[in-house]
Amino acid sequence: MPNTRKLPRRKRQLLSYEDVVRLLRDEIDKAGTESEWARRTGANRTSLNLALKGRVGLQKNILDALGLKKIVVVAYEPARRA
Repeated sequence: MPNTRKLPRRKRQLLSYEDVVRLLRDEIDKAGTESEWARRTGANRTSLNLALKGRVGLQKNILDALGLKKIVVVAYEPARRA
């Protein structure tokens, strides 16, 4: 028999890279230190530090720890005629 139970829908929204970094910094502030946040969430501390410095992008382990999923959105604008 199929499961017909309705699950609550979570509101989804698109976040910019800067929004995610701001969210990440807020979560780190709550934990106290980058190391403590990484320890609590299982995220890689080195990739966390490099992402906060802007040297690498946000790695999957960090997004997973924040409960986020990476998607790519392409905005299409038709070419303007002169």
